[in-house]
Amino acid sequence: MVSRLQKDIDMTKLIQKLEWSGFALLEYLLSRKNFHQGFKVLDIGGGWGSHTDVIRSFGLSVEMIDKYNETAEFSYDFLKHNFESKYDMILCSHVIEHQRNPGFFLDKIYDLLNDDGHLIISGPKHPAERFVEGHISTAILPILLQMLIYAGFDCKKGKMMSLSGIENSFIVQKASNFTLDERDENGFRWNQKHHDRSPIELKAGYEVPAFSLNLNNCEIFKVHIGEIDEKLNAQIGLIFNIPKEYKRKNLQFYINFYKQFCLFDSNKNLLADRTNDWVLFEI
Repeated sequence: MVSRLQKDIDMTKLIQKLEWSGFALLEYLLSRKNFHQGFKVLDIGGGWGSHTDVIRSFGLSVEMIDKYNETAEFSYDFLKHNFESKYDMILCSHVIEHQRNPGFFLDKIYDLLNDDGHLIISGPKHPAERFVEGHISTAILPILLQMLIYAGFDCKKGKMMSLSGIENSFIVQKASNFTLDERDENGFRWNQKHHDRSPIELKAGYEVPAFSLNLNNCEIFKVHIGEIDEKLNAQIGLIFNIPKEYKRKNLQFYINFYKQFCLFDSNKNLLADRTNDWVLFEI
């Protein structure tokens, strides 16, 4: 099965547009072999529900919390709301950077996840010194990675998607070596438990370029370097590979590439180059 992607797009069509976190969400949904009965999802700060609609297309039960959306299941502040159940998956798309207390925010997410649940979390990947209105916490890779590790998530066994100029995403579960008393610790020095949860060697001075592609443990997307032209410019991007056992759902949605990199099919044929913003996926 091959996904259809289009370069000439009519953006007036009523098709969901995933401006953020589309890659991570697609990686999660397509790599799952099955979802158990009663599988429950929480979408934090889901806005107008684009991600929620895509997830529901997979037959999953989704509750959204967004204090600015009166039609959400919970039109409340996430940190103040008392939830009555736990979740099998929690999606947090570009919300962490707006938090005054990201540690408390991640602690609550941890507590709301079932023990075998997954967190999909994304935040912007841009130069650290850039001012962005309302971004009062940073999601640059070294910081977001450490925040997740200190909050008790296993980023080494999970999936990481650091996408050039767009976002950093993690798909993670609770770490088996985490204990709640760690919440009383400060981020002063790394010890072995922190190293054991990290896909990247925790080493002072190590730098991650803002404009680079870095994936770990991903199955649906892979980094690929295509043809090199006469000016030695390479077509760098992602290979999109749908599992053979995946059952087609006739689902369409756009993902924003922000003209940052190319997209290739499983045979390494170019599907979209860096002239593209929005690309239409049909799966």
